[in-house]
Amino acid sequence: MQNHHNRVFSSTKELKERQLTRRPHFDYRAKDVGKTAHFDVYSATILGQTGNQIAQAVLGRCEQDYQKLSQWFGVQIEHFNIIVAPLSENQDGSGGAYHHTCLSADLYCDVQINPSIKTDVTNALVVAEEVEVFEAAQSKGWDCGGSNGEGLSRVLAEVLYPKILDGYATAAEWLNSDRPDWVTRNNPTDVDPISNGCSVLFLYWLNSQLGYSWDKICQVAAPTLAETYRKLTNKNTPLSEFAGLLEKHFPVGRPSNLAKDNPFPL
Repeated sequence: MQNHHNRVFSSTKELKERQLTRRPHFDYRAKDVGKTAHFDVYSATILGQTGNQIAQAVLGRCEQDYQKLSQWFGVQIEHFNIIVAPLSENQDGSGGAYHHTCLSADLYCDVQINPSIKTDVTNALVVAEEVEVFEAAQSKGWDCGGSNGEGLSRVLAEVLYPKILDGYATAAEWLNSDRPDWVTRNNPTDVDPISNGCSVLFLYWLNSQLGYSWDKICQVAAPTLAETYRKLTNKNTPLSEFAGLLEKHFPVGRPSNLAKDNPFPL
């Protein structure tokens, strides 16, 4: 979700703002809202009391979500910083989230204040970025900067927060394209909606159609989705089975009219 957000240089004003925070390396001047066993949660001071409200909601859910992700990946991460920040121009939750490298545990997550406050948007974005750190720490093949890892981060956020991130859905992008093969190949970018759409569909197919649990899927990590499938099934026909089923229900060349990422089971 817009990760790997690297800044080569900063303005003088920004540098001064960074010096005012308790954590000088943060990208925003931030207020410490609270901590748990694995998290320190901050709110960008520019968000005022509303930011504090959202950060409190994050504080109330982050450990519960961490335990689920740790169980799914079979990995533990010592510590995260969550920075609730205004990443969208209209503060409508559309700005996504980022961290600077796959292993970076400083997670910058947008807020939805307009048209109304929806704290679970930030909670879901936290999960999406957190997943990418778990992927990197596990180091078995999920690529936080590639389509397989980006797909998994989106899917697990959607699983823990159903319907909250529908505005980020990408499945239709792949269904409405010529459906390139991002199953036996991994796209080395996380910002291509078509390859991300292929990835989320394939992962939901493994879970909701074929019945594999998220812990099994996460822990049989591999450099491609096809190899993940092979490890789960001992079969070598992922693309034909996956694409063939979708062709029956969403024929190539016709608008899919799919507004969410998971159409399964079919």
